[in-house]
Amino acid sequence: MQFPAEAVRQHADAVSEAAENMALTRSAVHEVTMDHRVYGEICQFLPGLLSPLFGGAVDVLNGAVDCLSETALKLRATAVEIEAADVDSARRLTEVDRGFELPL
Repeated sequence: MQFPAEAVRQHADAVSEAAENMALTRSAVHEVTMDHRVYGEICQFLPGLLSPLFGGAVDVLNGAVDCLSETALKLRATAVEIEAADVDSARRLTEVDRGFELPL
């Protein structure tokens, strides 16, 4: 069995890029605001209805950025740990091979 460590690292890079894009989106939400006057006289009630919705969207974006970043870190850590385990297993097998003689 062979673990595709490089493929996992590439996937971690893609996940990190997604996290960065989500963080950029999150920062854009903070930059864009609409004046209450854009809703006109009749729709002045809309900002009060939409503000909680926008706040919830920011919370979701915050959670998504955190989860994606953590996932990328864990993917990289998994690749490192499995490679280290493979190296250690290979070393132990080599040591056993050197010291093991079959009786003939």
